[in-house]
Amino acid sequence: MSEAVPSVVAIDIGTHKVTVLIGKVHAPDKIEVIGMSHARNRGMSKGKIVSLDKVVSAIKNAVQEAEDQAECRINSAWVSIPSTDLRSFYASGRTAITNADGSISTNEVVRALELAKTNHLIPDYYLASAVPLGFAVDDTDEWVHNPIGFTGQTLTGHYQLMMLPISTMQNLDKALKSAGIGVEKMVISALATAEASLLKDEKEYGVCLIDIGAGTTNIAVYLGGHLAFASTLPLGGEHVTRDIAAVLQLTTDEAERIKHLHGCVDHSAIKPDHMIQVQGIDGPQTISRIELADIIKARYDEIFDRVYQELNTNGALANLYHGVVLTGDASQIEGAVSHARRKLGVSAHLGNPPLQVYSKDELLAALRRSIYTTASGLLMFSQSEAQESVIDENQNTSSIWKRMVNSSNDLLSNLKNFF
Repeated sequence: MSEAVPSVVAIDIGTHKVTVLIGKVHAPDKIEVIGMSHARNRGMSKGKIVSLDKVVSAIKNAVQEAEDQAECRINSAWVSIPSTDLRSFYASGRTAITNADGSISTNEVVRALELAKTNHLIPDYYLASAVPLGFAVDDTDEWVHNPIGFTGQTLTGHYQLMMLPISTMQNLDKALKSAGIGVEKMVISALATAEASLLKDEKEYGVCLIDIGAGTTNIAVYLGGHLAFASTLPLGGEHVTRDIAAVLQLTTDEAERIKHLHGCVDHSAIKPDHMIQVQGIDGPQTISRIELADIIKARYDEIFDRVYQELNTNGALANLYHGVVLTGDASQIEGAVSHARRKLGVSAHLGNPPLQVYSKDELLAALRRSIYTTASGLLMFSQSEAQESVIDENQNTSSIWKRMVNSSNDLLSNLKNFF
């Protein structure tokens, strides 16, 4: 990027659209967006690339519009990695302390991480993130954040590992290169969305982010300031659209239109006599809004039931002091928040707007739309210590650890108990 171009660019490649933000960094917590755009993406399904040419076209279209608005040219960007096929799990590595005086050095910490990784290798997957949760010296129940300098006989490192298919990164890299965009760094979309949507206190005391997108629903649980659990469900807003189209015999475009205009998952918010005019495949028809809500609610029941199963199975529900936070386009439908409260039995609210990312008044309303949440998180990630948990593919373990030990978050006792 030339000197005249603002310092950071974010590109979020989603199932249905590509979004681009161009920002000037006035300070780490003051990023002014001067260019934004989104373009329809017809080259992906459920978070996976099915047509490279169509994805390239969507990237080029979105980039061109943002460049024109910002009056600059983009050469590279921070890019989100779709969380489809994400494998996230707790891992530990135990190693002997070999120094003559029994003191722990960087070598032992690196070896603990290597052992944790070795025990969880998955063919054709690469390590996208390794979040250090804490370290135990000898057999103590107490975890410490930075064990270097402690004395003992053994060291056990506890981590949250996140792995993605190698093909996911390779296909994204091909698409971006074909569009003329270099990659500054790739960040798992769930992490970027959490960066923009969650408050520090929420992450500290326990919260679950539920990002309901077009093709997938991403779940990310934070405890003690750390990512404790993540999962992706193959369900999202496009499934709701297909349900409406199938039941009411509509085109997908018409189903999408009435979903956005009249969709609801809360019967109490609908007047019994509220009727809707729709254009069916066989001609115009009239349906009740309650009938539409029944179709939509059935799919949201499935989504939140699956979320409940994931959280309950992993023991996370009891630790969500701040409940759940909803984000993503499909979470904006009327009644989604109250429905989440009923189905999950915890407090719920929509994601917090990322105040660190702002723009001039005429652009602010557009910037606050949910479609820009992940891209806003990418801008924040570029200036945040959170990026220290993201691993570059070609980086060695020693340098990874040197970045990790710079983090200063304390672990809460319930984070240890969670595992």
